[in-house]
Formats: sequence, structure tokens, C-alpha cells
Amino acid sequence: MAWFAVSAVLLWAICLGLTVASRQDHPFFHRPAFIFAGVASLAAGFGLLVLGSSAAAENERAYGPLFVIMGFVPGLLLLIPWLMRVVAIVTDEAQRSVTGLDHMKVRRSYDEAGRLMHERRFDEAEREGLEGAVEQPDDPEPLRLAGEAALAAGRVQDAVGHFRGALARITSDEDRASLAIRIAEIEERRLGDAAGARRTLERILPDLYPGKWGDYVRERLDRLGRPS
Repeated sequence: MAWFAVSAVLLWAICLGLTVASRQDHPFFHRPAFIFAGVASLAAGFGLLVLGSSAAAENERAYGPLFVIMGFVPGLLLLIPWLMRVVAIVTDEAQRSVTGLDHMKVRRSYDEAGRLMHERRFDEAEREGLEGAVEQPDDPEPLRLAGEAALAAGRVQDAVGHFRGALARITSDEDRASLAIRIAEIEERRLGDAAGARRTLERILPDLYPGKWGDYVRERLDRLGRPS
């Protein structure tokens, strides 16, 4: 009976742990990997319960299934929030599959990074942006978000690095000009590096000039004045 009690408590602990995790806002707990991890944990816990039930019903094998049910039902009740999260994840993935999102190159959702920024959890927002940059190697947005987070945290040099990475991914002339000017302004005002600001604009100018956005960059470059 002791083995059954231990195995049942372990299963209940796994179920409770999954329920607690399902209530968290971490991105991992909104992904299919969370389902796989949960199923693996439950399979291990259920296996222990079966072994414990067999030990408890050693002399009366017919009671084995009864012990399994006695241990499993409370765990199932504890598991309801996790099951609801599983349904939500599966539904979301099914919708993505039906609409073809899984087979298209699309921009990921940056709601999590935005939420972390709103909560002033800048280090976590930066990490979220950098993870997104790896997942979407052609998308400049995650690196731009990482730059904003680093800048808000006071890590200006890191922010400039992230912004430069985003700039290399941008194809729109307008967006390239805007971000290059942003980088130059940060270098001039936050880092006190007017020469570096000039170099930033001078490097991008040949790609945009002649043209509307090239004129815009040249205008900002002229405002910086000539290096001494």
C-alpha cells in the first residue's frame, strides 16, 4: 500500500505542477513543446501509478484497476487547467495550419516582447527579441525590439548593435533611412560619438541616393556638421 500511496502522490504532484505551469505567461507554456513535455511527465507518473497499484493489489489482482482509478481520478481533476491550455494550443496550431500560416514566411507575433516592455522587464524583452531574430532570420522587427529593450535598460552600445542588425535586414528604403537616422541620433546624443553618427549615415547614403530618402539622410548628415 505504501508504494501505491507514493506513486499516487507523485502523479498528483506532476498534475499540479502542469496546472501551475499552464497559468504562467512564459512563451514556452503557449507552445506545442509544452504539451509534449506534459505528456512525457504524465506517462512517467502514470507508469509509476500502475506499478504502485500492482504492488498494492499483489494478493488480489482484481483490485489493481481499482487502485489505478483511485489514483488517477484526483490527478485528472488537478489537471483540468492544463487540459484547457492544451486545447487552446492545439486549436491555435490547427487554425495556423488551416490558414496556411505554417507554410508561409510570416512575421511572428511580438505581443510577448511588447508586454514585457510595458512591464519594464527590459532584459526579458531583449531576450525575447533575440530569440525571435533566430527564428525569423529575415525579419528586422525582433532585433529592433531587442534594441529598444536594451536602450530602455541603459545598455546603449548593445542597443546600437541590435539596431544595426535590424538595419541589415530591412529592404524598404524608407525604413532603412528612418532606422539609420535613429542609430545616428543615439550615437551622437547618448554615446557622444558624432563621428560614428556620420559614418552610419555615410554608409547607407549610397544605397538611397539619389532619391527621396537619400535626400532625407543627406539632410540629417548635413545637420551633423563636418568632423573636426
